[in-house]
Amino acid sequence: MDLDSQKQRFYEQVLPSRPNEWEVDVIFECLAALDATRRQALLNHVSAIWPVSHSLCFTYLEEGTQALALFPAELLGEWVRMILTRYERKGLVGAREFMAGVDKFFLGPRRGEAGVHLVEISSRMLLYICGVSGLPLQIAVASLPATDTRTIYLPAYLVLFPEKQKNILLYKLLVTLQWGQLASRIFTDVYDRASAGGPFVGYPDRRLAEDLFSVLQFTKVYRFLAKELPGMVRHGGELCRRAIMEIQPEGDEKERSTALRNFLLHSIGFLDQEEVLVSGATTPLFSLADTPWTTCCLDVLPRFYAYFESLAGGYCLGQAALLLGVFDFLRSGETVRLRREEQKKKFITMLATFLQKKNSEAKSANDGQVAVNDHSSDTLLLLRILGEEGRPGTGLPPMRLADGTSDLPEELVALASDIIKDLGSLPEAYVQTVAGLAGGGINRQEGAAAESANVPAERTAYSYNEWDYRRGGYRDAWCSLYEKTLQPVVSSFVATTLEKYRSQHKRLLRQFAMLRPSRRVVRRRRHGDDIDLDALIEALCDTQAGLPPSDRLFTRSLRIERDITALFLVDMSNSTEGWIGIAVKEALVLLAEALEAVGDSYGIYGFSGMRRSRSELYHIKHPGEAYGMVVQQRIAAITPKEYTRMGPPIRHLTKKLLDSPSKIRLLVVISDGKPEDYDNYKGQYAIEDSRKALLEARGAGVHSFCITIDKAAHEYLMHMFGRGNYIFVNDVSMLPAKMTEIYRRLTG
Repeated sequence: MDLDSQKQRFYEQVLPSRPNEWEVDVIFECLAALDATRRQALLNHVSAIWPVSHSLCFTYLEEGTQALALFPAELLGEWVRMILTRYERKGLVGAREFMAGVDKFFLGPRRGEAGVHLVEISSRMLLYICGVSGLPLQIAVASLPATDTRTIYLPAYLVLFPEKQKNILLYKLLVTLQWGQLASRIFTDVYDRASAGGPFVGYPDRRLAEDLFSVLQFTKVYRFLAKELPGMVRHGGELCRRAIMEIQPEGDEKERSTALRNFLLHSIGFLDQEEVLVSGATTPLFSLADTPWTTCCLDVLPRFYAYFESLAGGYCLGQAALLLGVFDFLRSGETVRLRREEQKKKFITMLATFLQKKNSEAKSANDGQVAVNDHSSDTLLLLRILGEEGRPGTGLPPMRLADGTSDLPEELVALASDIIKDLGSLPEAYVQTVAGLAGGGINRQEGAAAESANVPAERTAYSYNEWDYRRGGYRDAWCSLYEKTLQPVVSSFVATTLEKYRSQHKRLLRQFAMLRPSRRVVRRRRHGDDIDLDALIEALCDTQAGLPPSDRLFTRSLRIERDITALFLVDMSNSTEGWIGIAVKEALVLLAEALEAVGDSYGIYGFSGMRRSRSELYHIKHPGEAYGMVVQQRIAAITPKEYTRMGPPIRHLTKKLLDSPSKIRLLVVISDGKPEDYDNYKGQYAIEDSRKALLEARGAGVHSFCITIDKAAHEYLMHMFGRGNYIFVNDVSMLPAKMTEIYRRLTG
């Protein structure tokens, strides 16, 4: 087709528009430099560009004559699509810039030149993230973004966008998101929860749980960055949107992938209400995108998981996986542990050195006499740090010692600030260790009247940590537990109880006797106790038939063992006075009689106490101890004592159970209400510490169960013990029967 025919064809394509003839003539003068085939290839795309913009179409034809000298006509279709995309995003000026830079914006990316290698920008990224976070972080290579709290891992190469600057911006966004994960304290939260098998072990679809957790963490961190680094989010928001739009369904069902995509778009502010209505996605969980910063995403995950589990279809994250990253809590947990140990050693060494130097200077000033303040433990206590605990970016006021000394080394103040940010406060154990190194005594700061209990010298003290949920860490060696033997009393209580429940007692003995270890015969063994007649007859028949006989001709008697150790922890607080205490003791009598019938190893302990310095565990029966008159008299001696600090006795009995060789270890708590003590051990604090102690037990392989008569128990026991691990007995008189039945079901 000659030039005039192609010009006429151009006019037909742009109808009903009538462009100026002189503009068309100028363009075709340029096109004349091309052969007819390449001219026609350019003109074939006029119908797609002209309706969008006449000026854009003329520029396309003009620049296209030069572009076809750089790439074959087969690439024109892709070039035109990118031109139209650039026009929609950056207007005519941006589209003209793109067409003028064919090699830079079109061919370069096709050759991979728009891609960015991490090694090219790692030094820049490292300076940026260390400056933003204030942390001595490192950058290394991994397939997906992640962090172990010391090193941020990023992909070795990115080429998601045709513009190199956008790929660099994506690297910057990814490293910032990983810093946000550190600021959220998720790694220390998971480490402090110490769940066996990891935080997702209880979910049927582990991959779905991990992905949804990553989604919740991303939305939480994105909101944090929007406040801390609004410029970063403003420039990176579009990159996030484009990556999220890459989420695609697996299979025909799109319900789950659509809901996931819409939730993420909503969390970054790119989801219009019309889009929600068109997609058909529901919005019941959009409120979870606004989860408070102090709330751990693991606590929100069950509801989030339950919703997505009910949706049909699968999903493929695509490039969105870069935004979500991966979480290696095993590696990060080890890093957290090592970092805390290093900080502890460094703090103790630095503060002890400073105090020794300070005391030496004070002695010299007093002509070699003892310094005025010889209670060095008093000077060791740093004043309480004011401000929000646990929040990233919280400024800390200057630190000083209790004696007014404020000229602390800057390095020591910075280290103490890091420890407080991590643990919520400076652990008392750190200070006590420094006191020993610096020549100090015990900590007198809390006052002798409140904490010094008159404890008999013959009792051994056991120190246990206590979980403080407000700061997300333990109070090291915070509680002292004393184990003592409950003194037996001469009483007819046991005999009266057995007479009162005589018929029930007989029935329990029969039921539990059936659980006793028994023997069963297994057949067709190579070695055994007796001949298996059936197998022998078959072997003789095979021999007569010319077949090789079996050598499995014996039976063996095997003993079925019950490898169980159960410990019962009985609440002896003052709230159990009256009928409640009597019912608990009656239940223990019947349970002990039943367990003697089955032969299980079991122990019974009571607990009470007052304040953290005097938590008491009362020995009633040790595992392996004979159940006789003395144990019966100890059960009769159970009386209400003081308060219910539940964490220390749970941790102590968990330790006892771990010393047991039994395969099944069971801890049964019998209580009439919430954990509470005379000091501030009450409310949510007491519940969270008890829950933490139970989680520690579960992580160590101890199964815990609670029997309660508290009518409000449903409000907190599910949180403490977990679903299905507690029971409420609404009638106190039914406690003896219920207790034995519960044990039979737990171990039968």
